[in-house]
Amino acid sequence: MITVYDLGPSKFPEHVACSPHTRKIIFSLNYKKLPFKVSIIALDEIERTAKSIGAPPTTSNPDGSPKYTVPFIHDSSTGKSISDSLMIAEYLDKAYPTTPKLVPEGTRVLQAVFADAVNAKFYALTSVFLPKFPEWFSPEFVAAIEKRMGPPKLLSQEETKEVWAKGKKSFDELLGTYESAGVGKFVMGGDKPVFADFALAAMLSGVKIMFGDESEEWKNVSGWIGGRVGKLLEEVLKYERV
Repeated sequence: MITVYDLGPSKFPEHVACSPHTRKIIFSLNYKKLPFKVSIIALDEIERTAKSIGAPPTTSNPDGSPKYTVPFIHDSSTGKSISDSLMIAEYLDKAYPTTPKLVPEGTRVLQAVFADAVNAKFYALTSVFLPKFPEWFSPEFVAAIEKRMGPPKLLSQEETKEVWAKGKKSFDELLGTYESAGVGKFVMGGDKPVFADFALAAMLSGVKIMFGDESEEWKNVSGWIGGRVGKLLEEVLKYERV
């Protein structure tokens, strides 16, 4: 059994995960139809929990010390613990070769660049998500977030519109990548998603989940990248958890 470690507690259902980075792996596991369970940990439990199962750090703190982040997994079938979403995707391909590929041969660099670009664009939207946190996370989790990031700035209506407008412009810059490659909703073309698609879906699905299917926010975001965001989410959410 694969255990996926996610942040919380929250109101997010397990099949989509709380952390957008963990969500990449949840979507990938659903797509591969691999059974898994989710273990919820608090922010201040990440390092201790990762060390306890032998999951390596993913980056470094400013002082050079190792930094541990979600997602990380433990696979009891192989005894392996893996950190970092792309490395987890590669592990799943190798450990379960009869399942659909997330990182087909020769695509790793392109997918990594695409996923990193999506991450950077998404974090520019952070300010419009923070005021929603009390609706979705426990008071303890919100307090831990605010301790790290400071209390959320209350944006004016005009400031909020500006953040969304900049987000649309930023994500729409990806449209040329799709059009120049002559592909539809999946970044590598064809009728099968890859890790990069799940990275995009994981980040922007937060709008659909936190603001609601019928919200103006999601209706607008679903039309980004030439309507590909909405079409991709519709496809990804079809993959039910085993």
